[in-house]
Amino acid sequence: MNASFKPDDQRGSYFEQLYRQDADPWLVRQRWYEERKRALLLASLPQQHYRHAYEPGCGNGELTVELARRCERVLAADLSAEALGLAQQRLLDAGCSGNVSLAQHRLPQDWPRILPGAEKFGLIVLSEIAYYLATEELARVVKHSIASLAPGGSIVLCHWRAPFAQRIVSTVRVHAAFQDAPGLHRVLRHEETDFLLGIWSNDARSVAQREGFA
Repeated sequence: MNASFKPDDQRGSYFEQLYRQDADPWLVRQRWYEERKRALLLASLPQQHYRHAYEPGCGNGELTVELARRCERVLAADLSAEALGLAQQRLLDAGCSGNVSLAQHRLPQDWPRILPGAEKFGLIVLSEIAYYLATEELARVVKHSIASLAPGGSIVLCHWRAPFAQRIVSTVRVHAAFQDAPGLHRVLRHEETDFLLGIWSNDARSVAQREGFA
């Protein structure tokens, strides 16, 4: 943990500068590792289609494009305005901008409010973002995720496992926070040396059970 990397002062400027210097700082558009990880995440989703998805930490929009093809609507958000501009252009280039809304969100305080009677999210994707949160912030994100998840919905976590300077919480602790949350059932765990992928739902049934043949 880098003690100088504080949630309310340096986090925003860190990501803003990162994306100003490089439109693809983690080479998510170039590395086979990233392309394969996205494919695994998408193939692991329990449902073929979702009505409404939320993707905080969308970065330059590479995963957002794929989510837009699987969802009727996507709310993609990021702390960095620079990243959102890149995501908007990526969506336009891919012809996927029509069903995606972009917003600048700081977690957990800007988590979308779901008004009584309003549609909740069928899919929430937290990819390479939750380890930047302090323990108290992570706890609030877990609560928000559960409260805003539609019946039968999916919460997806995918995170790099190796140490790095800006990490606040370990990937194991991030995923454990959801594993220990009441009302959630883990429907998938995929573990590799480099990353950890997990999916939770408020519906304990497997994909085959949901389709009625198991």
